[in-house]
Amino acid sequence: MSWIKQLLSRRPQLGDHSKVWRWPFLEDFFMDVRYGVRVLRKSPGFALVAIASLALAIGANTAIFSLLNGLVLRDLPVPHPEQLVRFGAQSGDEPFVALSLPLFEQLSEGQRVFSSTFGWLGDRLSTVEINGALSRNDIWAVTGSFYSELGAAPELGRLIGPEDYDLRAASPALVAVLAYNFWQRHYANDRNVIGRVLRIEGAAFTIIGVTRSGFTGISADRLPEITIPLTAVPLLTGGGDRQKLLRRADVFLLEAAGRLKPDIRFEEAQAQLQSNWPAIRDALAPSNLPPTERSRFLGLHMKVEPGDKGASALRKQFTKPLYVLMAISGLVLLVACVNLATLMLSRAAARSHEIAVRIALGASRARLVRQTLTESILLSMVGTLAGFFLAYWWSRSLADFILGQFFNAPAQLNLTPDLRVLVSTATVAVLSGVLFGLAPAWCATREDPNIALQKNAQKFSRSTGRLGKSLIVTQVALSLVLLTAAGLFIRTLNKLRTIEPGYQAEGVLDASLYPKPGGYKNLDWVNYYQELTARVSLLPGVESAGIAKMSLGWRAWRENVRGSEASDAGVKTDFALVMPGFFNTVEIYPERGRVFTWHDDDHAPRVAVISESLAKKLFAGREAIGQRLEITTEPTWQKVEIVGIVSDASLYDIREHAPPTVYVPSTQYGEIMGWSQLMLRTKAAPAAMANAVRQTVDSLGHEYVAKTHMVVETIDRSVLRERLFAVLSAFFGALALLLAGVGLYGLMAYNVTQRTQEIGVRVALGAARSDVLSMILRETLGLTSVGLALGVACALAASQFVASMLYGVSARDPLTLAAVTVVLTTVAAVAGWIPARRAVRVDPMVALRYE
Repeated sequence: MSWIKQLLSRRPQLGDHSKVWRWPFLEDFFMDVRYGVRVLRKSPGFALVAIASLALAIGANTAIFSLLNGLVLRDLPVPHPEQLVRFGAQSGDEPFVALSLPLFEQLSEGQRVFSSTFGWLGDRLSTVEINGALSRNDIWAVTGSFYSELGAAPELGRLIGPEDYDLRAASPALVAVLAYNFWQRHYANDRNVIGRVLRIEGAAFTIIGVTRSGFTGISADRLPEITIPLTAVPLLTGGGDRQKLLRRADVFLLEAAGRLKPDIRFEEAQAQLQSNWPAIRDALAPSNLPPTERSRFLGLHMKVEPGDKGASALRKQFTKPLYVLMAISGLVLLVACVNLATLMLSRAAARSHEIAVRIALGASRARLVRQTLTESILLSMVGTLAGFFLAYWWSRSLADFILGQFFNAPAQLNLTPDLRVLVSTATVAVLSGVLFGLAPAWCATREDPNIALQKNAQKFSRSTGRLGKSLIVTQVALSLVLLTAAGLFIRTLNKLRTIEPGYQAEGVLDASLYPKPGGYKNLDWVNYYQELTARVSLLPGVESAGIAKMSLGWRAWRENVRGSEASDAGVKTDFALVMPGFFNTVEIYPERGRVFTWHDDDHAPRVAVISESLAKKLFAGREAIGQRLEITTEPTWQKVEIVGIVSDASLYDIREHAPPTVYVPSTQYGEIMGWSQLMLRTKAAPAAMANAVRQTVDSLGHEYVAKTHMVVETIDRSVLRERLFAVLSAFFGALALLLAGVGLYGLMAYNVTQRTQEIGVRVALGAARSDVLSMILRETLGLTSVGLALGVACALAASQFVASMLYGVSARDPLTLAAVTVVLTTVAAVAGWIPARRAVRVDPMVALRYE
């Protein structure tokens, strides 16, 4: 406590009005800051390079951390998010599965750990009509306690409550709550919106409220644009049997959560839900399910997890990539710090005479260290401030890119800097300043002032030279690791882009078809789609057209398939409902047999076409045509006759080579027709063709085109993660390469400057200028070689952490390592050659007089 007494003893007395309250250490601090500013103003070039390097490196770190924080670390913006617990059924290691309404009700009634439970059906795109205009919007259906348990308050009107959710009512409450952003976008902040009517899939809903800005429900990345009571969902699916849809135990609709009672821990809730689950599941297992489906139902187990972070479709896919990118950006920051340490080391050597004078005049070594660190932290703070603004723009650009590619509806990721982001950025700023300021501070105080005052200030001290060379070796090694990662990710993306999916995606336009209000009522499906296909095929530039209930290159539809005479579990198979014209449009050609025609309708025998790979798996050594299939998950798809075999194609995931595939004509299953994709092969401009297709579909009066895109764009979207890695790692690698080149150039340029007199003597004594040039280049490449050797070892060890994220490329790919080594060696040679060439062109007589 002596330092406290010392500070207090030096405080001015109350009667001393000539002094103001101030602490001595603050006076020293501000003096150091003013001195640091003056020193940096004398070296504007160095200051700008340092600030720019730090702004890029710290900005990149903050941007990636903001994404990680928004998607993985940040709690939901609701009261007491730590009390939320999500629960649902899960089969084996499959992704999280929702609950059926009966299961949800029984679990809610049997539990004693939650103050209340609530359920929701989210991420449901439906057709919404506002003032005569149709659009596709994200509809959420919720139970009565959804808003109250999330602590939501309305901006206007009221929110959905228990009175709107009555399972015993003869008809559902047709009310809707709008999200704040949706209200702004479609109603221009009109506060008289309450009581107006909007139509969802043709059903009229009365607007009763608007949520407050920033409310995202239980989702971390999706906006519930419109919310309706769960009991109204059947109206969005064509009217159907309401009781069948809401009461069947095997119709998994709901995601569910509860809010813990006070003093109840998560582990207690988990134990109670899991203990109650088997009896509830077994009691509600439908007796009319096929044996395979009943066995799967009885195999479901209860999964319970904290709900404080909310639900997210992106979290599982991007958590590991964001941590890897965080590590990569951290290495970039380390490279920047090493680079600045090298440059500041050269400045410290140049100022050795000045530092010796200050020591001789009584300055303590601790004060000199503090002064040097103050300069470096000052640079770091200014760089951090600039980097923070860059991070704000970068993080939002990256979020818009990811969310826009992944979702078809508006999405939102909360990237507002919170205390976690601010503290981490401030910590990075201080640690970075200390990190690149320590080396020059240490060297500045090791020199004997008597020797430093006697020798020429331009001499390059041995300790400074050794440390500078060590820093350069470290910088080269780190740069090689970053460039190797960039090379691996770029090669992975190139490999994916060169995969042949088995169909011709180039030139195929995909148009999403959705019903107009009442458009599917009493529709003759086969005649309608036959006419639509014929009309679209006659458009100028269209070569062929077909319809499928799927999107090529996006979100797999898989079913379990077996031969009708087989007793095994079957084969997990890609599945597609298609119509005549599809195979010709995407150029999947028949190997044997035939493909579908318009005669394959409800009155014809049930048929299917399978891929060559499935034929080999199910009917090895036998002719597959004429055999029968059973799609085990659907009772109506039994004893389906195989009429054709087509070439293998990766319909959904291009990473899967020749997956087994079954094609079924949707013309034979009218009850599931509609909501399909119209695909056409065209040589016309996509924009012009899209307008013509919209007009053609609209003219028939049953459907409208919600959006159009080229199939190649969908495939490109399916490799979103790989594209993100390739772009960002290439940026980080290029930045590290630039910093390494600048650092190596700075060290060699300063070293050559200090050896100007020596070079003059060598030339005067007859040394060839080429020999001097070779000497300097050997030193440069020698340092680079040591760094490369160390970097290769580190890269081989680090690459194992990203091995699972690569495709078609080994984590120890020799081609990537060789290419990176050549690039770094070339940059190092140029960085050393420029100052060496300048040195050998100096007149020897001038060099001999150099001080």
